Amino acid sequence: VHDACQMKIKTFLSGYYSGAQTMRNVLYLQNIIPSPSNQVDTIQIEFHQSNSPYSNVYTAKTILQTNGNAFVNFPLSLISSSFYIVIKHRNSMETWSANPITISTISNYDFTNSLNKAYGGNQIEVSSGAWAIYTGDINQDDNIDLLDNSQLELGIQNFLFGYQNADLNGDGNVDLLDGSMIEDNINGFIYSMHP
Repeated sequence: VHDACQMKIKTFLSGYYSGAQTMRNVLYLQNIIPSPSNQVDTIQIEFHQSNSPYSNVYTAKTILQTNGNAFVNFPLSLISSSFYIVIKHRNSMETWSANPITISTISNYDFTNSLNKAYGGNQIEVSSGAWAIYTGDINQDDNIDLLDNSQLELGIQNFLFGYQNADLNGDGNVDLLDGSMIEDNINGFIYSMHP
């Protein structure tokens, strides 16, 4: 008898996107998780109430794979209820599903195949027909702004390397290559959109 169910969620993180529906395997490259080699990063998935006050009713951490897939186990008691699916990542914008999703024993939700899968269309097209969560919310305050940029600049000045939140492209260095990503999002006034 199973007391938990599983949901497959597909999402891309724009900073780690490397083309052809795949992302950089940051956890493997940074030697955080030596194997398997298809591990991108840890993400947090939350189920929020479908009505005001939209409270968080369930939280799980999981590993995002290079193909965008993440699997989250959740209790049987959530079946047949509807929730907003929320994705959180250490340097990306908190992103909500466009609408509440009714949970079944086998559920899937793909953020990547349409701009309109995210609440408020709050994603960026990273290749033709592939959509991703915005990168650059280093301080996790739901805005990509000059406060994040100052953290990035500090990281560049201090020659930070390894598994760092300010390493927006996941190459192991906090450097000028991370800067163009954050500048575009600051200029685009990117912030978290949710009900």
